[in-house]
Amino acid sequence: MDFFALVGGHPHAVYRLELQQDLQGRLDEMFALHSEPLLNPDLVAVPFERENFQPDDSEILEIKPFDLPDLIFDPIENAIGWPVLPNDADVLSRVYCVFAHDDVSDRVIFQVINKAQRLNTSAINIILRGNVFSKLEEPGLMLANACHAVYQNNALRFKSMWWLKQIFDIGAYYRAATEADVDKFARLENVSVENLDALKNRSGQWVRTRLAYIVDSGVLEQCPPEQLVAKAAEFNVDLECVNDDGRQKLLIPEAPRQLRKVLKFLEEEYYAGPITGAAYEANSKRRRGQD
Repeated sequence: MDFFALVGGHPHAVYRLELQQDLQGRLDEMFALHSEPLLNPDLVAVPFERENFQPDDSEILEIKPFDLPDLIFDPIENAIGWPVLPNDADVLSRVYCVFAHDDVSDRVIFQVINKAQRLNTSAINIILRGNVFSKLEEPGLMLANACHAVYQNNALRFKSMWWLKQIFDIGAYYRAATEADVDKFARLENVSVENLDALKNRSGQWVRTRLAYIVDSGVLEQCPPEQLVAKAAEFNVDLECVNDDGRQKLLIPEAPRQLRKVLKFLEEEYYAGPITGAAYEANSKRRRGQD
């Protein structure tokens, strides 16, 4: 297999991983093994649409046909000539996905890399050699026993939309909220919509797609408004609570710019930067506040 790393930035980039022979074999086995459950022929392939983004144990979500973006397709087609991931702590700190391409099966296997899996030199990472611990002097990555998506036969298969959103922009594949969905959103106990008529009349595809996801995911029913406000502050996103008959509710603003920021946060399109904790936008991996 050929292994690559997706690196956040503006623009984001992709590099090939140069591997020692014994490590190459172990990673080949690991990625192949953990991709098999997503390709299990006994699973029912459910088209990714409407409310079915939480499959049960007998199902697998599928987008078909799915075109791999150039950022992934191009290095696969030119693996030998593709730039190698440099020994650079800053670059390593922005890796958000490792993917492998198996040329025999023409399968692409994806693993999301979270903050804890990036080993950087600003922290003290220690490893045990014999009976003595020593400091890890070089930056690195810790790969997990996980596979978050598999692409094969022009189809993208996955179990969790949340993980998939860390790799791909799948907004075009998700449904838009209906009038009934918008009404349901406005009736949520933890929500106070500043102007429901404006939300309905001015909402285009971008807003309605995210409203549909928020309604379907139940995120506003799982997290108290005060907790959302505190979490959003970590990403420099201003959320506001209002008191409605003694109950704290999350304000959904009328102003388009503020509405967009609130919906992006509720759809979990932000993640914490690896070293400084600076906020980035998922998919584009653009640093917050950067034009």
